[in-house]
Amino acid sequence: MNRPELDYYAVLDIPRSATKEELALAYRRLAVRLCPYREKQHEQDLVPFAQDGRLTHLSPMGEAKQWAFINMAYDVLGNELNRAVYDRYGEAGLFEGIMLPNGYFHPYQYHGDHMKVYSNVFASYSPYANVIDAITNPPCLYASREHGIGVRTKDPNTERILALSLEEVRSGCLKLMHVWRQEIIDAKASKMEKRKRTLKIHIHPGTTAGTRYCFKEEGDRYPTSIPGDIIFITADKPHPDFERRDMHDLVYRYDINISQALTGFSFMLNTLDKRKLKIVVTDVVNPGYAKIIPLEGLPKCRNLDAVNAIKEANTSINEFGDLYIEFNYIFPKYLTPAMKSMTREFFAEFRKLELELEQEQEKQLQ
Repeated sequence: MNRPELDYYAVLDIPRSATKEELALAYRRLAVRLCPYREKQHEQDLVPFAQDGRLTHLSPMGEAKQWAFINMAYDVLGNELNRAVYDRYGEAGLFEGIMLPNGYFHPYQYHGDHMKVYSNVFASYSPYANVIDAITNPPCLYASREHGIGVRTKDPNTERILALSLEEVRSGCLKLMHVWRQEIIDAKASKMEKRKRTLKIHIHPGTTAGTRYCFKEEGDRYPTSIPGDIIFITADKPHPDFERRDMHDLVYRYDINISQALTGFSFMLNTLDKRKLKIVVTDVVNPGYAKIIPLEGLPKCRNLDAVNAIKEANTSINEFGDLYIEFNYIFPKYLTPAMKSMTREFFAEFRKLELELEQEQEKQLQ
């Protein structure tokens, strides 16, 4: 059974023609009455209905439910696209998604964080937020005779390129990255020394170029600042035989002559994991032709959360890209007159046989 749709305009007690400013004002008026962190002892002075046990027009509905409704209503109507979809298609179109002229509108889902909506409207969770934050979460300070007293700020991050061979990407590996950084070597923070720090990076099979490995606050350690992050960004090393394409596919290029292109051939291919594949080509190799070997590319690396990564730590990878074999045509550099004459005779005879074959095929079709 379908539930009745909720009228968000009625929840905020505004007409459908209300402007954005009127919408925000209506939400503010209701939020100060329903916020769970309000001072309830002063309600009768600020809210006329409080003496009768009514905080808003939604009473006698429970305060928690009213608080949830007004935040969800403002989250929908405060967004121009969500409001336009709701005005035209109602809650059904909002929650189920619709196809718009400029693309698909994904189903709306309320995040459920009421204080997030409240903070976005009031720009803070409290008028005294600056004072409260300074007391409950004071900034990082430093104090020394040389530098005095001040706030510690974070140093800029350091980014480095981590070049990986395709063999490392295929099988995965452990990389030990040695970095040199400034460190404090005495209790008074007066002496510093350059020391080596070893960072471990677990490269999962199929890791794509551009993957970032961040080591938080592993940079230089100065007494007046917070160490910056060290970030390693993966990149593919050039390979003599293979090339990565579309993240998980591999491309191998093989040289052939005209005879092989017309009559077929076979050859052995050494894979990245040191296996040998026999490649047999029986088709006529036209320009642009590629032989596709399924599941012989790179593993498909998946981004798993910590729980699923632990569960699948010892499972084998069964999702791979494909191997594309492309061909380079090797033509003779020079032909003697006798070789040219022989080639003309061959292709003339070849054309006759080709026409006879076409005629036989036409007769069979008739």
